[in-house]
Amino acid sequence: MKNLIRYFVSGFLVTLTLNSWAQQTNAGKELSIGIILDLQGQVKLVTQDQGRKLQLLSYLRQNEQVQLEEGSKLSISLYANRAVYRFVGPALIQADKDQIKLIKGAAPEIKQIKEKLVAGTESGQLLTGAIRMRQLPPKIAVLTPENGALLLQAPMELNWAAVEKANYDIRIVDEDENLIFEAQTNTNTWAVPSQLKWRYGNAYKWSVSFISERDGGSYTSSGEFRLADESVSAELAKLKPADDAVIEEWVLYAAHLQAKSLFQEVRETWKRIGKLRPDLERRRDLN
Repeated sequence: MKNLIRYFVSGFLVTLTLNSWAQQTNAGKELSIGIILDLQGQVKLVTQDQGRKLQLLSYLRQNEQVQLEEGSKLSISLYANRAVYRFVGPALIQADKDQIKLIKGAAPEIKQIKEKLVAGTESGQLLTGAIRMRQLPPKIAVLTPENGALLLQAPMELNWAAVEKANYDIRIVDEDENLIFEAQTNTNTWAVPSQLKWRYGNAYKWSVSFISERDGGSYTSSGEFRLADESVSAELAKLKPADDAVIEEWVLYAAHLQAKSLFQEVRETWKRIGKLRPDLERRRDLN
């Protein structure tokens, strides 16, 4: 049972709260000059806004000063010229209107990055930040596809977590509430039949429910997902970094996938990032 609960809670940690992202984005994007794409070691703000911490994928605002301790590293995507600036400490920098001013320390290494990726952050399309859900888990909750997910391919299976074993009833309906399929299982994973007919560009809702043998109560959890049309796949093909792209470009790509609710692709991209930079993956989990 403890393993089941840990699995259940970890599923919730994957689902990020978009409202919190929106609040952080709106607060920072108007005065920001760039976005942080790499962060290692001791890096901190030394200006008056003591309540704000520098995090991976947070904005750097005008007039903010940042101090890097010895050996620390910071990468910032600058909107003004669509480039990434890599700083190594010790250093002190300041964010001016259209530039990053080096007050002391070594000059940064400058790398070019895909213009469309940077443009997305500048326009405010990218939602940054994350919070963990610390509430007590309900009796049952859908895991994947995550609620609100955009899928490039039809789901091959549905997954959920529950605090007790039971016979679970599964239902799938389309966006007009027409029943697509229903089934019953006693496991927490259900393989979607291959004969189901899906319409790309349409939304679907799935639910899983059970009657508890402990208290006789009826419990249900549901989620919605949409199947992406061809235009989404074409857009991603243009945005996806090359295999030899700098790590900052892959981080930015993962953030764009998250903003579009392409959660499966987000996980795959972060696995790739994690192989090259495990510290970035750990820092992302702590944000």
